[in-house]
Amino acid sequence: MTRLPDDSLAVLAGLFKEFPSEPFPIVHLVNSSDVPDAYKSLLDHEHHMTVTMESHHAEPVRVRVLSEISQNGCYSRILNLIGEKTGKIVLFGLMRVRMEFLPPNVQGEILARKEPLGRILIRNEIMREIELIKLLKIDAFPAREHWFHSKDQKPYFGRVALIHCQGLPAIELFEVVSPSV
Repeated sequence: MTRLPDDSLAVLAGLFKEFPSEPFPIVHLVNSSDVPDAYKSLLDHEHHMTVTMESHHAEPVRVRVLSEISQNGCYSRILNLIGEKTGKIVLFGLMRVRMEFLPPNVQGEILARKEPLGRILIRNEIMREIELIKLLKIDAFPAREHWFHSKDQKPYFGRVALIHCQGLPAIELFEVVSPSV
């Protein structure tokens, strides 16, 4: 699927609009060639971040929901993925799920907040396609510190992605990997 470059900003703005207290990051749309190799393998793919993070960090991850809202048939949340053994934050993200596109049991598992989204979709054998919309470079700004509990001033890297479930655009994602990859 081909999208206009500014679609990624529209998706990103829509996700942050759900959480007005979360400051909008300073982002630059970048190409794969602009992303350092350490980040590229974690972001430039069409796989679940749950699987990618677990493989890269050699440990299972758990989800920590920082904020959530349900409205207009959508469930949105701000989250971290955290290494189960180390307790290290490996990913910061925002997601918006159009619940009508998922079976009731999967909706319930997502709302239970006990497991990462990728693990739920895989276990329930939901037919899905993960579409990488755009890679991002995220500049340092004060509010960004809480994403990883870090004052690191290096740029962070992330992505905007869309998960199609049963061929329908069900889940919008903003995902940023830990600066200490």
